[in-house]
Amino acid sequence: MLAVSVQSFYLIKESMLDKLHATNENMLNVIGAEFSKTIDDATFASHFIVNDAGFKTTLRQFADVKQLNSFADYENFSQIRAVFSLINSKTLNRQTHMYLINRQQFIIPSGEDEPAQLLPHLPKLYSKINFEQPERLQWLGLLEEEGASKYYIARVIYDRVSKEHTAVLLIGIEQSYFENALHSVKSWDVALLDEHGERIAGSAQLLASDANKLDDRMRSEVVLSKNGWKLVYEMSNNTFRSIFSRTVYISLFEVLLIVILFSLFALLISKRLHRPIEHMQQVARQFGKGKLDVRLQVKGQDEFAAVSTTINQMLDQLQKSIYEMGQQQEQTRVMELEALFMQIRPHFLLNTLNSIKCSLMLQNDRLHSGMVDSLMSLLRAYMKFNTPSTMQEECELLAHYVDIMQMRSDIRVQLHVDVEPPIQSLKFPKLLLQPLVENAIVHGFVDMDADEDMEGDDTRRQQSQIWISAYQDIDAIIIEVADNGIGMDESMLQLLNESMLACSDEPNPDYKRIGLINVAQRLKLSFGLESLLSFAHNVHGGITARIQIPVKAGGVETSDIQSDAY
Repeated sequence: MLAVSVQSFYLIKESMLDKLHATNENMLNVIGAEFSKTIDDATFASHFIVNDAGFKTTLRQFADVKQLNSFADYENFSQIRAVFSLINSKTLNRQTHMYLINRQQFIIPSGEDEPAQLLPHLPKLYSKINFEQPERLQWLGLLEEEGASKYYIARVIYDRVSKEHTAVLLIGIEQSYFENALHSVKSWDVALLDEHGERIAGSAQLLASDANKLDDRMRSEVVLSKNGWKLVYEMSNNTFRSIFSRTVYISLFEVLLIVILFSLFALLISKRLHRPIEHMQQVARQFGKGKLDVRLQVKGQDEFAAVSTTINQMLDQLQKSIYEMGQQQEQTRVMELEALFMQIRPHFLLNTLNSIKCSLMLQNDRLHSGMVDSLMSLLRAYMKFNTPSTMQEECELLAHYVDIMQMRSDIRVQLHVDVEPPIQSLKFPKLLLQPLVENAIVHGFVDMDADEDMEGDDTRRQQSQIWISAYQDIDAIIIEVADNGIGMDESMLQLLNESMLACSDEPNPDYKRIGLINVAQRLKLSFGLESLLSFAHNVHGGITARIQIPVKAGGVETSDIQSDAY
């Protein structure tokens, strides 16, 4: 490394000098282009004022005005200020100022400058103006002023009608404008010189021609074609070489020191790297053998600590996924067993009920035969509990269930069903809505009926109603079971929603409606974990059970939704 570094030093030193010289010239060209643009803007502004016929007429009328004594003088003054404002806003920057001075030395500034600041310097500026040359810009040089020095450019406005000048246009560019542009050059000397070699801005040590110093200094010059100004940049070759050499020597020393330090600590670092890798291998082998609680020890804040933390999180997620899969399989097994118990030899009972139904129909007892028919429909549904049904078939079973519950509880219940046609064919777990309707009748209407009987009021017995509606939202299918029953207080409603969200099989001491929890579990097993069952108060004074089934993005139809468990 040392040999390569020394050789590279001698090979690239001269090349760096040439590249630095080219870089300096490019930098001067960029700065010169900025200065040329400013000069072009000033030239355009002077050409516009001199060549505009309407403006020259206004100047002719304003040429001998000492002060604004009439409306005509004020109107001419306003027109000149308006043209100045337009030129100032379109072409000139904030550090360029324009002044129009008539034959009586009445000064009109382009901006907010005070004419009184320029008035003391007019004799010195006028002494440099050649009034016999109205067709060209005249460079007056740098003028020291109080507060800010300016470089002035003059243009004589000549009136061919009266054959004498009507005004003088002065354009002043602040010296700070040039200084700020040259300030971007951080190293060595740079200066802006006019066509006579006089300094406008920059380093005062540079001259336009300094051939004696060219041998030991690298000099770059750029001439502005617009006005003959020069941008000069100088630096000492010896200074560059010493800086370059010092940088190389420091770099070589740093490289040597790093190599020595690395050699001293190489064995220690390799051992520290090997230990956590070996520990990761041991943990991976133990986890693969079934020891799910094994984890990596996280020490420090280095890369191995970050990797160990990530691996521990991955192992936690794997362990959680294995546990959840076991729980889900256990829940599915329990539900299948419960469905199996409900199907124990029901055929004899169905045949017997069918005989009773036929006997009732022969006796023209349509009421009780209808009740028996509803009961048989429910029994057939229980026998085929694991067979999927449609939303329309589910609503028909609910109608039979309501008929039976009216007979048992002696409560008239009106069932209203409003299902959108596309949702009628939705694949649906059988008897999923039955616990919701049962909850509405038993806890909504029966409890309300008992309370009203105690109070001697029978007015609401005729008004028990249940509404079942199903519609498709933007990204979900909504099924609502609403009633106008007795409702429940807010605390019980909140507890119920928390139980539905958790889907816990553990009995709650404050709320023991296990059938509703079973509905929430079946819903998630059938349509995914994003399916929701919630309860809320409604406008009828009762409770609304709301089922939300997610629909896949991309325009999936309801008929495409398939449940995973029934």
